[in-house]
Amino acid sequence: MEKIYGNIHMKRFYYFNLYIIEGDDGDILIDTGFIGAKRSLKKWLDKFNVKLVILTHAHIDHIWNASYIQKLYNCDVAISVNDIENLDNSNIKSKPSKNKYKAWTNLMNWGMRHFIPKEFDINIKLQDNQILNNYGLDLKIISLPGHTNGSIGILYKDYLFAGDALVNRGKHPSIAYQNQNNDNANKSIKKIIDINPKIIFVGHDKEFKMTNNIRNNLLEINY
Repeated sequence: MEKIYGNIHMKRFYYFNLYIIEGDDGDILIDTGFIGAKRSLKKWLDKFNVKLVILTHAHIDHIWNASYIQKLYNCDVAISVNDIENLDNSNIKSKPSKNKYKAWTNLMNWGMRHFIPKEFDINIKLQDNQILNNYGLDLKIISLPGHTNGSIGILYKDYLFAGDALVNRGKHPSIAYQNQNNDNANKSIKKIIDINPKIIFVGHDKEFKMTNNIRNNLLEINY
């Protein structure tokens, strides 16, 4: 199912959300999904003019198809300079944000060691507060370390694409189940609150508006 917010397109592939922002000089894809969606992914992306892929972080479920898409559309790929070392996912040793997520975290760490994505060219190494305006769009890179050391958000107008800096499961948005650094993940949530975007798009769950109720719930997070 696809949702459209003006020039923003959101498509869910299995459990992974991908986003396209259409620009005047090319379109930008945010994240690439995981195994098993290449045919339907190509069918969807063929509708656009993908010039750039921005990876919110280095986990395999976000970078898996980067090589495939780069070769298919001859597009650039961008990732935080602080997550380049994490592209070898076996280096990422996440910790649970709560004790009840230990088993889940162990499974994720195992997957990172055993699923190796194909290499791709890194054309743009992203920095905090970097402005990307080469595609008829004004985008700002927001450093949101914690889920991985180089996790980023992409701010477009009053929309924030937050990757896995937040999840939206259960009753309200919260910190991810596992993080490379829980303290930094918590600080990044406070940073998102300060930015105060109108809508937050996340990597795996439903987008949400930053209401006063959600803001207050997020302020109470302390892991």
